[in-house]
Amino acid sequence: MGKVENWLVEDAKKTGLNIEGFEHEITRKFMTHVLDEHGDTKKEAARGQIAINVKDFEKILDIIQSPDYVLFGGKYTKGDTKGNDFIVYAKEMTDGTTLYYEAVLPGKRNKKLRGKTMYKRKNIMDKQKFLNIVSNTDGVDVSNAEIFKK
Repeated sequence: MGKVENWLVEDAKKTGLNIEGFEHEITRKFMTHVLDEHGDTKKEAARGQIAINVKDFEKILDIIQSPDYVLFGGKYTKGDTKGNDFIVYAKEMTDGTTLYYEAVLPGKRNKKLRGKTMYKRKNIMDKQKFLNIVSNTDGVDVSNAEIFKK
């Protein structure tokens, strides 16, 4: 999906996270996960969310290039990315506010910000609501997180 933009590198550095030279990446596993976990209309409505569909993947580039908010400093506490940093973007769109999570994979040769999950909320987001939603996500620690408004 392309290299990480300079503004994102600079904001990440303010939190102690070095993502210089990293590239954004989404995988089939990510897309399958998102559709399986957040693609069912009834299930998402019960969560106060809007179901993700295949067309939503086309919006990821816009979300990461011009988010309303970006959270740095979160850590995954379980799963295959346990201990990894993550970044979350929030962007209000015509069909709701989309939250897009990337895991920071700091390999020596293969530095990636890999798509981890994505879902949509019905409501408009402010900074505190964004933090509350992310902090209530299972398997994450945001005790050292900082949010930047783009």
